[in-house]
Amino acid sequence: MQKKMVLLISPDAHMHKFVIGSFVKSSREAPLTLTTLAAMVPEDRFDVRIVDGSIDTIPLDYPADLVGISTLTGTCLQAYELAEHYRNRGIPVVLGGVHATIMPEEAKQHADSVLIGMAEESWPQLLQDFLDGDLKPVYEAIEPEGDTLLNVPTPRLDLMRRSGYMLPDTIQATRGCKHDCDFCSVPTVWSKYYKRPIADVIRDIKNAPGTYLAFNDVSIIEDVDYAKELFTAMIPLKVKWGGLSTTLITKDQELMELAAKSGCIYMLLGFESASQMTLKSIAKGFNKKDDYHKVMQCMHDYGISVQGCFVFGFDEDDQSAFQQTVDWVNELKVDIPRYSIYTPYPCTRLFKRLEGEGRILTYNWGNYDTMHVVYQPTQLTPHELFDGFKWAYKQTFSAGSIGRRIFFQKLGARSVVNLAGNVTYRIFVHRLYKDERFVLPMMP
Repeated sequence: MQKKMVLLISPDAHMHKFVIGSFVKSSREAPLTLTTLAAMVPEDRFDVRIVDGSIDTIPLDYPADLVGISTLTGTCLQAYELAEHYRNRGIPVVLGGVHATIMPEEAKQHADSVLIGMAEESWPQLLQDFLDGDLKPVYEAIEPEGDTLLNVPTPRLDLMRRSGYMLPDTIQATRGCKHDCDFCSVPTVWSKYYKRPIADVIRDIKNAPGTYLAFNDVSIIEDVDYAKELFTAMIPLKVKWGGLSTTLITKDQELMELAAKSGCIYMLLGFESASQMTLKSIAKGFNKKDDYHKVMQCMHDYGISVQGCFVFGFDEDDQSAFQQTVDWVNELKVDIPRYSIYTPYPCTRLFKRLEGEGRILTYNWGNYDTMHVVYQPTQLTPHELFDGFKWAYKQTFSAGSIGRRIFFQKLGARSVVNLAGNVTYRIFVHRLYKDERFVLPMMP
């Protein structure tokens, strides 16, 4: 029997990247969605190709029998255009991913089938139905009853272009988060915090060709006992890795010690704001502004770089928020700062509140990327918020600011991470001021 051809696509997310002629390299870790989906495609019945539009050209003329497109809110309009193109060619299209999961009725208008939620059970069933000529319009995952996530295959890393990513080897140990920050889409996608068997995670680490890894978990330390067991199991593997966490990681000395021994060299922490009132209002009151110096000192004591994330546009923010945050970042010596604009992703608590208050300015999902103003702030105009956001980036990644934050360090893996991160964002600042994608969208 002749094999069917499956094309799996992620549209261009316009992430930070280096472009040299026709060569494109993302400055981030490789996404796991397509390689994991590909691992669930039966090799005896299908040939599969994956294409990440952020680093490669999407082949519009590819002779596929079935096309699967993964959607984020910021990429869904591209996904719908691609779906229309392939469907016009007579190729059935499946839409899945975060946006299709939270907005399935919208996604159904653009696809032959929509995959809602986790794909470990529904994607193989969809493929079998396709072979049987019985493709259904919706496949909705049934979430596990417990908190253990089984049957996640080792990603097909062999199918991706490794040269396209700064960190091509990405690992996942958990899904979801125990917190419920008002702007976060995670609780709308996964209702619980799931953990994979540690043996499965170690298997995937051993399968990765490289020794520098990235965990894409929302917060890898939410179950402290699980995290300690995982880090302990990683110590003999002699890898270097980075991931995401809350500031609560520094509350447990044993956890910090095991993270460092397991090879952790950088961690993304969501500080979000220097205002405790704001932190409480967004349901992130477990962050304590007065502890931020201790958090940074603890991370640095263990040789771990910090990508510290801050958000502009909270209801308490006025014109002074930009200067205060930049000063705070420099005072804390945040290794790699990152700024975002408060963004009400659909179906989040923030979106429902702002929509109820009549403050949503545009439903153009392409602008929902944390780099556009899509709502009416309380103490700023949209233009003031956007201009302050750009100004903060420009100030923070000036040569002098970079020097004050990172050139006090000893040379080593951490200093390499910091230099690469700051160079990446310095390049991004130029794009932010010149790229038409970052022009403030027209407001009604």
